[in-house]
Amino acid sequence: MERLQGASIDFHFSACEHCQNPLMDLAKIIDLADDAIISVDREQRIILFNQGAEKIFGYPAEEVIGQQLDILMPPSLVAAHRTHIQEFCESSVSARRMGERRAIFGRRKNGSEFPAEASISKIEGNGQTILTVILRDTTQRVIQEEKIWTLLREKETLLKEIHHRIKNNLQLISSLLGLQARSISDPGFRKLFLESQQRVHSMALLHETLYQSENLVEIDVARYIRKLAEHLFRSYDGTGDRIRLRTDLDRISLAPDDVLSCGLIVSELVSNALKYAFSGGREGEISIGLHAGPNNMAILTVADTGIGLQGDVDWNAVQSLGFRLVHSLSKQLRAKIEVHSGIGTEIRIAFPSAAQAQRVGP
Repeated sequence: MERLQGASIDFHFSACEHCQNPLMDLAKIIDLADDAIISVDREQRIILFNQGAEKIFGYPAEEVIGQQLDILMPPSLVAAHRTHIQEFCESSVSARRMGERRAIFGRRKNGSEFPAEASISKIEGNGQTILTVILRDTTQRVIQEEKIWTLLREKETLLKEIHHRIKNNLQLISSLLGLQARSISDPGFRKLFLESQQRVHSMALLHETLYQSENLVEIDVARYIRKLAEHLFRSYDGTGDRIRLRTDLDRISLAPDDVLSCGLIVSELVSNALKYAFSGGREGEISIGLHAGPNNMAILTVADTGIGLQGDVDWNAVQSLGFRLVHSLSKQLRAKIEVHSGIGTEIRIAFPSAAQAQRVGP
């Protein structure tokens, strides 16, 4: 038990007469521990260095006993560690995890440095203070974590590339629909092609947003809806001067499928308002809102200041493809739809969401 020598501290144990020497048992347990167990006095001189510490640091115990603890630290961290330990020595706490604000590193005899996790405790008695550090080499864990992060980054890069390719394919389809529409002389059929082109563009824009997103799990829904609405306004000639767009959007995290449903709903409702709500050259405003409601609900609203719905129109019975699509998508969202019409029209769609909202302004 020579590794325990050098400390002039009196340890007191109470043991039954049938037990072996408890001090010897404790010393053996400490010495055989895999973690490094190192004790220092108040001046931070090493007085205990177990076998675990020998394996981790590469020093034999007799070489470090009596040396400053600095010998086990990277030179760049010595001053900070000495201050940290001194502050702990003078504090009222008896144990603390080290490295709560910064990474912990040790320095082996060969000069190599390694990451570690450590805790420090102190015992005071007979006018003396003993500080004990229990340290674990985390090199292998850090290597494994880095491998996992590398795999995750590679996976995210692959997913982004997939979204990029899907976006390109959808844009190609959108362009083909536009070309086909220009070759059709019948206004009704041409309109159908152009409406399908808008829907495909809504899907392509989502995949573009996913591709550009730093986090594929948290999509910036507000940015997506704003870009989608701006594209719709540009697509309808002659609306920019007399119809204004206003957005009031919270930043809400939704699943990609829910984002796509919201985007298609916005596309249908905004397109419908641009086509029909401001007939006869009327001026006005279309507003889009997205907010976090109570009980983990998300509230999507599309409103206009146009002519409003006719009094005898049953909105739920309208058979146009656009409104049927809105109803179908709302069912997928498990949403409740409310329609208010008077001076203009407001459509409010509330659906469940585990989203956390953050205000982002218009």
